Amino acid sequence: MTVTWGLLIMGVALLLLGGYRWQHAQSFARESVQVTGEVINHDRALNVEGRGRIHLPKGGPLSEDEALAMAGLPPGGRFNIEAIQYAPVVRYQDERGGWHEYISPLAVPSPTPAVGENVVLAYRRSAPHEASLPSARGWLIGVPFALGVALCVVALRLLLRSGGG
Repeated sequence: MTVTWGLLIMGVALLLLGGYRWQHAQSFARESVQVTGEVINHDRALNVEGRGRIHLPKGGPLSEDEALAMAGLPPGGRFNIEAIQYAPVVRYQDERGGWHEYISPLAVPSPTPAVGENVVLAYRRSAPHEASLPSARGWLIGVPFALGVALCVVALRLLLRSGGG
């Protein structure tokens, strides 16, 4: 029964997080300007079990041994490498002519979009350094909502089966 209530509480918390992010995205959309920026690099990080996320120097694709060496770990070691992740670094110019760099909060296993590729992003007119890629906003809102709904449904089904007590 404790697990059921824990699932319900986590589900509601995720729904609230999704709602907060949706509200933030709506505020951002009202105050934002869309521009085209250029991918100038990729922020790279290595996820190693037990050591967390290790940021790596800028550059292109890496082998696991190269990544371990850059992270200060012995190549060929018995580390459970979850993934080398790449987040695009986008350079863009605001309405006043100022240049800014944006690092996506979403990282993927391959360096995409490619360096030199143009992408559309939006920045907050009152704070040009606050930017967002449209695809990142969808993930940051949709994932908590979907997980929240799923956990709530499972918890409610378990509560109904057990008689609610």
